[in-house]
Amino acid sequence: MDSLYGIMLFALAGFVSAAFYTPLKYVGWKWELMWMFWSLSALVLCPTIIASFAIPSCWEAVGAVEFDVIFSTFVYGALWGIGGLTFGLSMRYLGIGLGTAVALGFCALVGTLIPPIKSGKILEIASDRSGLMVLIGVFICALGIAINGVAGMMKERDGGTSADGDNGASEFSLAKGFAVAIIAGVLSACMSLSMDAGKPIADKARALALIDPARAELFKNSAILIVTLLGGFATNFLWCLFLSVKNRSFTDLKASGAAKNTGYFILCALGGLLWYCQFFLYGMGQTKLAEKYAFASWAILMAFVIVFAGVIGLLIGEWKGSSKLTKAVLWLGILVLASSTFVMSI
Repeated sequence: MDSLYGIMLFALAGFVSAAFYTPLKYVGWKWELMWMFWSLSALVLCPTIIASFAIPSCWEAVGAVEFDVIFSTFVYGALWGIGGLTFGLSMRYLGIGLGTAVALGFCALVGTLIPPIKSGKILEIASDRSGLMVLIGVFICALGIAINGVAGMMKERDGGTSADGDNGASEFSLAKGFAVAIIAGVLSACMSLSMDAGKPIADKARALALIDPARAELFKNSAILIVTLLGGFATNFLWCLFLSVKNRSFTDLKASGAAKNTGYFILCALGGLLWYCQFFLYGMGQTKLAEKYAFASWAILMAFVIVFAGVIGLLIGEWKGSSKLTKAVLWLGILVLASSTFVMSI
C-alpha cells in the first residue's frame, strides 16, 4: 500500500513539474532575467522555507554531517543545474521531439541505474522477482520516452518546420545534437545522484527531529534538497547573471515599471513554488518505496512528467494540426509510460 501511495505522490510531482512554466509565460522580461528570479524562488527560498517548517531539524542535520557529504551533494546539484541549462541546445540541434527523447531518455536511465550500480547492488536487485520487475519497468519507461520522441519528430514533420522551429534554414545536426542531448541527459540525472549522496543528511534530520517520527520520515529528504538545489542555483544564477549583463537585461526592470514588476515577481515566485513542489513531493514519495528499490523513483518521476506534459500539450492545442497518426503515436507513448509505473509498483 505504501508503494501505491508513493506512486500517487510521484504522479502529483509529475503534474506540477509539467505545469510550473505556465505562470512564467506571462512574465514580460527577457528570459535570463525571468529565470534568475525564478531560480531564486525555486532553488533557494522555497527549499529553505518549506524544509524549515516540514522538518525543523534540517539545519542542524546539514551542520552535523561530514563535509564530503555536503560537498558531493552540492556538486551533483551544480552539475544538474548545468544539465538543465544545456537541455535547450539539444532542442536547437535535434528539434523538440528527438531532443526531448534523447535527453530525457538518458536522464531517466542514468539517474535510475547509476545509484544501484555505484553501490554494487544492481545484481542483488536483479536476482529477485520484485527487483527484476522494477528494472523491467525502468526499460519500459525508456521505451515510452523514445515513442514520445518519435511522436515529436512526426509533429515537426506534420508542421513542416526545421529543427529550430523555422521554415527556413535548419540548424539540425545529428552529431552535435546527440552529443549535447546525451550531456544534458546525463548531467540532469545528477539530481538523482545528489539525492543519493545526501542520504546521510536525511538520516541525520530524521534522527534529530523532535517531531512525530512518521512526519520526520516523510519529510526527511527536504533537508537534502536545501543543499542539492543550492548547487543548482549557483550554476543557474551565474549563467543568467552573465547573460543579463551581456544583453543589458536589467533595463527591463526600469522599462516595465513598479506595478508590472510586482506582478512579474509574483509569477516567478509562483512558478518557483510549483517547480519546487515537484521535488518536495518526489522526496516524500521516495520514503514510501522499499529502500532497496527506491532507485526506480527517478524513472517514475520522469515518466509522469512526460505523461502530464503530453496531456497538457494536447489540451492547450500544442498538437493542433498534427495528423491522427501522430496523435496516436503520442497516446501510445503516454500509455507505455503509464504502464511502466504500474510494472514498477507490482
